[in-house]
Amino acid sequence: MNYLVTVSYDGSNFHGWAKQLNVRTVQEEIEKIIKKIFDQNITIQCSGRTDAYVHAIGQTFSFNVKKSKINPKALLLALRSSGPTDIYFVNVKQVDGMFNARFSAKNKTYQYVINTSKYDLFKTNYELYYPTKINLTLLKKASKLLVGEHDFKSFSTSELDNTIRKINYIKFKKTKTHLLVEVNGNGFLRNMVRMIIGSFIDLNEGKKTILDIKNLLANPQKGSAINKIQAKGLYLIKVNY
Repeated sequence: MNYLVTVSYDGSNFHGWAKQLNVRTVQEEIEKIIKKIFDQNITIQCSGRTDAYVHAIGQTFSFNVKKSKINPKALLLALRSSGPTDIYFVNVKQVDGMFNARFSAKNKTYQYVINTSKYDLFKTNYELYYPTKINLTLLKKASKLLVGEHDFKSFSTSELDNTIRKINYIKFKKTKTHLLVEVNGNGFLRNMVRMIIGSFIDLNEGKKTILDIKNLLANPQKGSAINKIQAKGLYLIKVNY
């Protein structure tokens, strides 16, 4: 049986997705639960690693179990009954044997939450507090430059050789109290979304110009966008297959 699981988690209590020594991670917690259910060590494959303090509403992972007799509905119940309070298992599906949560993904959507109004102590781990007027026209103009296939090396701290990715869209939703920025793409480099949002903040504050954004794309250099916005406002919303 090859399973695809959709999971939500509160990133505040984790040092990211990937297993690391002596720190709590999402992958390690989930693999502990799966080991209890199947009585064997199983490595799970996620759609894409999230960094420390990044949240997820629709993260996905897959794993294969030989000769499993547990159907998806029963597995979902078992996962939910065993999980900690900061991880919630949303759905389980059976998929074909060639399916892989990472390599089968067509695109992913992230959302960044910015509070532009009153400080809320109880949401401090879930949004960026930025009580500043935002020039949405300027941000939308910059976002159009980023849409499409580009080398996003300047907007990343990735060590990968291939840093070309495609952004399908960037959407802004402004309310009286918040600005929500939604970014959809075929893949994302390490810290890519955070550095894009950081560049939007720099634009808003006059620390960058539209020309600077053009130059960052035209002359890709690792991390040259510089501003890596706080992780706590970032959410992995959905993975499409």
